[in-house]
Amino acid sequence: MEPTRVRFVVTEAMVEAFARLTGDWNSLHMNEDVARKSRYRRRIVHGMLPFSFLQVLQHSHPGEPLRFEKLRVRFQQPVHAGDELELEIATTGSDFKASWRKTGSGELVTRASGRFALRAKTGDAPGPAADAESLPFLRTDLEEATFSIGELQDRVESFEMNFSRASVADYAKHIGSAAGDAGGDTMCPNLLAAVMLSTLVGMRLPGRYATFTGFQIEFERDLEEDHAYLLQGTVEQASESAEILTSSVLVRDAKTLDTEEHGLLATGKFDAVVNSAPKSMLTCDEIRAKHTELGLEDQVVVVTGASRGIGETTAKLFAMLGAKVVVNYYRGAQDAERIANEIQDAGGDAVALRCDIRDDADVEAFFAAVTERWGTVDVLVNNAVKEFSPKPLADSQWSDYLDEMEVSIKGMHACCRAAIPHMKASGAGKIVNLSTVAVDNPVSGQSRYITAKSAVVGYTKSLAVELAKFGIQANVIVPNMTDTDLVAVIPTAYREKLAASRPSRRHVEPIEVAQAVAFVASKWANAITGQKVVLNLGEPPFA
Repeated sequence: MEPTRVRFVVTEAMVEAFARLTGDWNSLHMNEDVARKSRYRRRIVHGMLPFSFLQVLQHSHPGEPLRFEKLRVRFQQPVHAGDELELEIATTGSDFKASWRKTGSGELVTRASGRFALRAKTGDAPGPAADAESLPFLRTDLEEATFSIGELQDRVESFEMNFSRASVADYAKHIGSAAGDAGGDTMCPNLLAAVMLSTLVGMRLPGRYATFTGFQIEFERDLEEDHAYLLQGTVEQASESAEILTSSVLVRDAKTLDTEEHGLLATGKFDAVVNSAPKSMLTCDEIRAKHTELGLEDQVVVVTGASRGIGETTAKLFAMLGAKVVVNYYRGAQDAERIANEIQDAGGDAVALRCDIRDDADVEAFFAAVTERWGTVDVLVNNAVKEFSPKPLADSQWSDYLDEMEVSIKGMHACCRAAIPHMKASGAGKIVNLSTVAVDNPVSGQSRYITAKSAVVGYTKSLAVELAKFGIQANVIVPNMTDTDLVAVIPTAYREKLAASRPSRRHVEPIEVAQAVAFVASKWANAITGQKVVLNLGEPPFA
């Protein structure tokens, strides 16, 4: 026999009729606000709606009532209102195979197989009365459940259903007209019982968060119109890791529930994905209460090279944000004390401590003094640099590179190694390293400085990977030329000429670098690690 083929468009009217008659008002199908927050991003059609078009197989057997005895179905892809589908049904004797595909793309939506039988016609069945009421198949009031996967193991849900002749005719009308054949005002009650699995899954097992993936059902006896039945599902397995549930299914005669042997009409199973509930966004009150502060208050912050320039400004900013600041210096004792005193006079908390970060023993003693005073280290800002004096490459010796790297690399590493154990112990920490845009846009005479700062970038990325599992973030701030005494070796006229040539007509201000440091050291940047924050003033490099 040639396969039966039919094309139809799934309309909003059909979706409404399906929900009204089956009682499956699942929000994924009926509520745009809920559906758009799902994995599908918009409403999808009940999978059982296109499936119910299997009834068109009856058209190949006029005069012989068709009853489905066994059904196995797998839903492959979602369908949306407005989609045109092609259903193809191939039969071999009493067995059939069916597929639903989207026309045009040929994308497989649903596949099914099973067995049917043709019953002897017992005479013309009376049609529905002209004024007959088309009541829903569902005979139990159901509220849409919102069960999570962890709440479903061994859960049992059931409801009564009754396929009144008027309701069946109502639904058959939608199927017939959509299929281009208005003939027939009835449907196989066994098929309708299978369709009602949509309600069981979509409203109760699991309810709102369901994605129906497939089922199988076998009928021991035929169901009839205008008769009450009980559809029951029992969750046999609920996998929290896979978010999938498997449930057994049975259909029983509602009038003979006490007679297990005679009341059982069908058995089967279904499976469904239990989607996670949409994540609720923070309220304004929650944001205001917990997420408007930088979270730097009472944090212990060590700033190396803090007796001048960027380091000085950074130390002051952290202190004004409520942090306890260590103003580290090597030679600038007087300046460091001045900075610490200024912070204290302004109501902040700071101490000036000397350390030659090139010396491991000195670093160890320095951090011991910090932790003796404040107990821990929360933030480490590696800002110290040896110098910025230009020197032609041809005149540079290996010792020049080592001198710079002794501070920028060895000293940075020694400080990190001393601070990290304290950060691990508290389960959090921030390391902020300073580099320069000259790494990507080199300038003449700064080979040793650029080489050292290039290593800082690579070191920071490696640090970020190794420390992420401990809740410690490491980032690098990359400023363009900044107005500090470090660049005083460049003639003023030339610095002014450089500023005038920039798109922004200026250099970076030390406070802008300090703000970038404070940002990546704050809780606002908890999700940022191993990154370069480039203060480029509108010119390359663009991070």
